[in-house]
Amino acid sequence: MSRHPAPEELLLDYAAGALPEGLALAVGLHVALDPAARRAVDRLNALGGALMERESEAAVDETALERMLARLDKIAVEPRPPPFVPRPGFEWAPPPLARYLGPNPHWRRVLGGFEEIRLTMGGDSHRVSLLRLMPGRGLPVHRHAGTEHTVVLQGGYTDETGNFGVGDFTFGPAGEHEPIADPGDPCIALIVLEQPIVLTGPIGRWLNPLVRRDWI
Repeated sequence: MSRHPAPEELLLDYAAGALPEGLALAVGLHVALDPAARRAVDRLNALGGALMERESEAAVDETALERMLARLDKIAVEPRPPPFVPRPGFEWAPPPLARYLGPNPHWRRVLGGFEEIRLTMGGDSHRVSLLRLMPGRGLPVHRHAGTEHTVVLQGGYTDETGNFGVGDFTFGPAGEHEPIADPGDPCIALIVLEQPIVLTGPIGRWLNPLVRRDWI
């Protein structure tokens, strides 16, 4: 069970299909990695299905129901998809992430000592990225002008608010913080940003215009 679960209202919106694509991906990864979150979403889906079934029973007469079942009998059963096989170097990536990685994903070195893979979201204005930090390395000191959602996929990190490991989900803004990767495996996390971060360190302040222009 995750020490830092996603809020219940976010799981409800996820189950209802009401989240933008980037945030839905973050919650989907959390659900894939955290059994408690998965059970909560399954319960919400079951509840939604029961409510829909009750409404259908009240609205559909017996003849219409028979016609619908007859049509369903004629629909071919789709074969099961092949088992998920992670690509080499991305064994840590849960299945919901696979279709966003593209045919040849590669890490891009970013100013500040970390690496990034930017993910493309159709029609979603959030900046969605995979970040990788080597053990003992940190992100620049920063704060958030908008919301930030993070789910840890490998390793872990520690900042002013606590320690976060695989499957943990965080929601910001908090305050100024400096996440530092824990010892062991590199820390890999999915980050969903509503607005660019605001660097607050002595040098970072001079770089904020580049951050706002999405140049770094």
